[in-house]
Amino acid sequence: MMPALLAGALALPLPVLSGAEAKAEPPSVAVDGAGFLRDLELRLALKRLLDVDRVEALDANAIEDAAVILVSSLGDEGFQNPVVEIEATLVDGTEKRFTFDPTFARPLPRPLSAREVKFKLQRGVRSHVETVEIVGLEAVSAKRARAFFRSDATLLATAKANAFSPARLNRGADSLLGELRQKGYAESDVQAKKMAESPAGEVAVRVEVREGPQWRVETFRYQREQDDLVALPPVDGWAEKPWSPTLQEDIREAIRQAYYREGFPDVGVHVEIEATRLAEGTKHIDVVATIVPGEHVTVGEVKFEGNVTTRERVLRRRVQLAAGEPLNPIALERARYRIARLGVFESVDLNYAPADGEVRDAIFTVREGPRYETHLLMGYGSYEQLRAGVEHRQMNIFGLAHQSRLELVQSMKSTSGDYRYTVPELFGESLDGTARLFGLQREEIAFLRQEFGAEVSMRRRMPQIDGEAMAGYTFKALRNRDNSLATQATDERQINVASMTFALTGDRRDNPLRPRRGFHWSTQVEAAAPVLGSEATYQRYEVAGAYHTSWGEGRWVHFGMSQGLITTFGSTDSTLPVNTRFYPGGDNSIRGYQRGEAAPRGADGLFIGAKSFMLLNLELEQAVTTTWSVVAFVDALGTAVALRDLPFDERLYSAGLGLRYQTIIGPLRLEYGRNINPRPSDPSGTWHFSIGFPF
Repeated sequence: MMPALLAGALALPLPVLSGAEAKAEPPSVAVDGAGFLRDLELRLALKRLLDVDRVEALDANAIEDAAVILVSSLGDEGFQNPVVEIEATLVDGTEKRFTFDPTFARPLPRPLSAREVKFKLQRGVRSHVETVEIVGLEAVSAKRARAFFRSDATLLATAKANAFSPARLNRGADSLLGELRQKGYAESDVQAKKMAESPAGEVAVRVEVREGPQWRVETFRYQREQDDLVALPPVDGWAEKPWSPTLQEDIREAIRQAYYREGFPDVGVHVEIEATRLAEGTKHIDVVATIVPGEHVTVGEVKFEGNVTTRERVLRRRVQLAAGEPLNPIALERARYRIARLGVFESVDLNYAPADGEVRDAIFTVREGPRYETHLLMGYGSYEQLRAGVEHRQMNIFGLAHQSRLELVQSMKSTSGDYRYTVPELFGESLDGTARLFGLQREEIAFLRQEFGAEVSMRRRMPQIDGEAMAGYTFKALRNRDNSLATQATDERQINVASMTFALTGDRRDNPLRPRRGFHWSTQVEAAAPVLGSEATYQRYEVAGAYHTSWGEGRWVHFGMSQGLITTFGSTDSTLPVNTRFYPGGDNSIRGYQRGEAAPRGADGLFIGAKSFMLLNLELEQAVTTTWSVVAFVDALGTAVALRDLPFDERLYSAGLGLRYQTIIGPLRLEYGRNINPRPSDPSGTWHFSIGFPF
């Protein structure tokens, strides 16, 4: 088919284009003077905003627009009086130089048509907030209020972090005002002014606050046009609360949801103050919620549009409402969420037709995403060093929203492959099924690990704990080569293992990539037995968790704990596969050691895998700037080679310091762990360079 089409195209008479008729290259835009990375960011932003790829030259209006964008951007960074020099190469080859006048008293000459434009920036002194004076404020602590205008959360309060601009000053005032309104000070007012600025750019700010009385709800009542038999939310929980925009919206939303469930999608709720009474500095208010139910609506048809590849039955399974039932916008929004969660659509919209009336159709309009995606993978770790790979995803297989992912990774120490086929909502709304093939070869500290096999599992989201539950069956072949373990005589052989795995996780961190508050935990049990097809019998238990909290401004405490235990109940052979034992150590473990170096050693100094371990990590992190921080840490590890030695027969401790740079994929970490009580063959300490939070 393609050769025929190509031949037909070549047979068509094609016009001969002269140099003047050929499509010209887009104009060139460059920025210089803001630093290498910032210059690059500004240049890309200008190209996008000016849409330079669609024009052949830049006129005076476009050049002035670009200069305005640069001045505005620099102003928000604290540079209040930047100078923008413009070097323009016109279409006829002549070069012109201009100084941009932000007042436009001296605009650029017209007409002007440039093929190349370079903006040279002279930023000048950066204005930054040095002192903040707050008067008239009692409801919010001075430290909390000052943080809206100047950050003292870092060890070094840089001018960049506290850059001053009128827009930033207004945003700080609005934020403080919002804080007061949320506390019930509905009549409060905040005025922030720049009082003085030194030649070095140090700005003094004065914030004047008028709080007024605090408003509190004394009574609450409903008022509706007719008795429509809809059960209204109880009002007891709203009495005596401070009156705030959030409380007002909570009341509206609770009433709307009560009516939505009964088929009143057009319900109107108006919440207002009916009366006030001032006593002892508090304004007590009576609140009335007026309800206009609107007409009762039922579902006509449920329709789908835009599903070119996706089968309609896949979408229809996720909509619980049927024709003739009360139209519940909450249930339909939940259906929209379930459709979007399939992960194969770029957008999912919900509309009603007609827009009013007693019977309305629910129309889901989807926009399907790409069927295939391929990504290159790059990373670095202290043990495996440089690693690279490729990830290929296939979405919406067979039009059933099934997905597959193939990942191939090569590092200096390992080779791995992983293929997963996922069926969303295999059983019920939140139970996903996955089939997996995997293979791994990695150079461990004392042997060459080889594993390959297959796994089938099911996962269920658990919103009650902000986590998920997993159950799966795995069959894998475990091998080890180049074994220098103390148990080499019994361990160097292939063992086929079949096991059932059960896991439960919960996560309530504020940010999984850069946690500052909250906690997460996990627990997993793997049981291998002959009845499942296994040559080995063992039970492997693992629990882990971490807690994060702040300690003053710009300081955080991180605490991690993990524990593992292997038992062999029901086994007639006490030998465990090498690959299933624990080999602690590394940048996410006890950091005085490389990966696996903290494993127990035999009398001959050779490593032995542990049957039990407990690891404790404690970190104190201090922000230096908004992106850099320093860390002091202590790691403690206890291990046992045999269960009779529980809880530990060996203890190791490391302490150290680290430097972290925050990126969008987590912290870039440089750490050194010093071993406090090293064994004869242990290193005195270890450097680690890695990406991601350690626990």
